[in-house]
Amino acid sequence: MREKAVDVLEKMLKVREGVASDGEKLYRSWKEYGIRESYQVSARNLAYYMAFRQDDMRDLQEALVPWGVSSLGRLEADVMGKLNAVCKTMSLITGEALDDGDIDYHSMQTFENRYNLLNQHTLEIFGEADDDRKTHILVTMPTEASENEALVRDLIDAGMDMARINCAHDDEYTWTRMIRNIEEASKRSGRNCRILMDISGPKIRVKTLLTSKRNPKLSVGEKFLLSNQEAMRLSNGVEIAINTTVPEVLMKVDKGQLVKLDDGHIEAEVVEIRDEGLICETTKTVKEDGVRVKTEKGINFPDLELNLSVLTEKDCKDLKFVAKHADVIAFSFIKSAEDIKTIESALEKELSEERAELPVVAKIETAEAIDNMPGIIASGSAKRPFGVMVARGDLAVEIGYERLSEIQEELLWICEAGHTPVIWATQVLESLVKSGIPTRSEISDVVAGSRAECIMLNKGDYIVNGVRAVDDILRKFEDHHYKKTSMLRALNIAEQQF
Repeated sequence: MREKAVDVLEKMLKVREGVASDGEKLYRSWKEYGIRESYQVSARNLAYYMAFRQDDMRDLQEALVPWGVSSLGRLEADVMGKLNAVCKTMSLITGEALDDGDIDYHSMQTFENRYNLLNQHTLEIFGEADDDRKTHILVTMPTEASENEALVRDLIDAGMDMARINCAHDDEYTWTRMIRNIEEASKRSGRNCRILMDISGPKIRVKTLLTSKRNPKLSVGEKFLLSNQEAMRLSNGVEIAINTTVPEVLMKVDKGQLVKLDDGHIEAEVVEIRDEGLICETTKTVKEDGVRVKTEKGINFPDLELNLSVLTEKDCKDLKFVAKHADVIAFSFIKSAEDIKTIESALEKELSEERAELPVVAKIETAEAIDNMPGIIASGSAKRPFGVMVARGDLAVEIGYERLSEIQEELLWICEAGHTPVIWATQVLESLVKSGIPTRSEISDVVAGSRAECIMLNKGDYIVNGVRAVDDILRKFEDHHYKKTSMLRALNIAEQQF
């Protein structure tokens, strides 16, 4: 029996040595970002986590279970501390002395400090949460919020902690009125509601439509034109022509490549390339009778690396306003640490001295961003409070719904290792918000989202009901679960047995 324990200890020591070595190398590679002193512990922990997760640890986890020690499944918040603790415990079980004096248990103060870092970073971005729930609620403001302060007040009273203004829609005049109403409603309700302003980024959207149809739907088998010209015309067999916000992208698309419209509600294949654009044939729609094509809906090219600048001309103009009014700025389609560098340069020009450390949120929407996640977190957190939004709509379109289920979990783990707050976004309680009636799967999605630091709801006719529902679910479920940990509150079912 002792021989097995010694074998487990030796394996643990080897893992710890590799994590320490590789983690330090990765951390040193981030030095160019100029990481602020207050984030260095978190950055190093993130580097250790990436070093730990490069190998399959499942056999080691199984070997640890019989000894009553941690099986390393919840070490994100303090990687080296947990590895040290397991090594130390296994040395006591085996009676084997440890050569490395650094391998020991944390003091309780150090342990608590490490686990409080995520809470501190969350507070910097979102402010205080409600006393009875840890997860914040972010709500996208409809245009109506610029005219209707009562709506905003109802949202705050229902549980909204932060309001999102999407700069892809409306204008500065409307945003100003929204901000005024949010501030007034906050004062009246006695709750501080922060404002996140979302820079739209290089998202390709439907700009204008030309159609011979009374109801411009696309069904399977129908063809449509993605036009590279402002002046569009219809040709034989094509009843819908679409002009995009970034027409130059069409020059990069090849025959046979995939096109997705409206968060993947319409899928098509490029079947012909013409001077005036791309002829696409619809291959899938979410509804059997077709899906209506609408302006401002997104267009994705999953097979294409677009290499567009993270800031458009419109974004730079919007940033002048946003830098003066937002509590937090979200940037779309962040793909790499290089994009963070571009954003930091723009912020340096626009932010006043007293707002120089304004928090930033990076929206993760592409496969490239997933691959570069550790560098995005390290560079994004280097100079200011930093968070991540998992924008599951565009992400699902880019990587596929099947892979999204796995990736959204991995992003939560990586962000926890970097003590980085996460916003769980896109289609949360969408049916309830739009129709007033939720689906069973939507309730489960809110429960899954409770592991993030914030859940975002989009606009809809029943948005106040949606906020109330999320608030209620979070209050109930957070007594049962935190991150990967099941919290063992007394069960009513068990109490009734005695």
